[in-house]
Amino acid sequence: MTSGAPLPYVLPSRTLTRLTPADCTATQWSTAQAKASAGNRVLTFIENGLHSDAFTDDLYRTWSQHLFGHIAHFNRHGFADVWFTTPEAKAAFIQHAMNASGLGHPAWTWSDVEQHLQRTLADHPHLKEPSAWTGAPRPHDCPSCHCTPQTRN
Repeated sequence: MTSGAPLPYVLPSRTLTRLTPADCTATQWSTAQAKASAGNRVLTFIENGLHSDAFTDDLYRTWSQHLFGHIAHFNRHGFADVWFTTPEAKAAFIQHAMNASGLGHPAWTWSDVEQHLQRTLADHPHLKEPSAWTGAPRPHDCPSCHCTPQTRN
């Protein structure tokens, strides 16, 4: 979106519960801080509306290498084209994350980050619906926050 128009987003900033390094277990390849930071960037991307033009190389690596059994889809643009181009695709992306198995021990995998993301997303069940991703404000009842979508410049 390069038109300068406001980008619709789904949740107010920092609505989704953030990870801390204490929530994560370091692996041989990733520190607890790195896992928490990457997980928090994922949460921010979700709050901001899953816009394909905001899907960075860093987010692509996190999703395609560590989270919920995603595959690479050839490259970042292919991944974004599959998951972030329509409200239906965005809802399917959230459904996939919420229903995936966070397998493995957190000392070897990112299952701790996956489980945190799933618990956090479960507090916002409306995100599984395509109507949550249209950019139109829609009141809904979230168990934890009673948030209402808005538009951000």
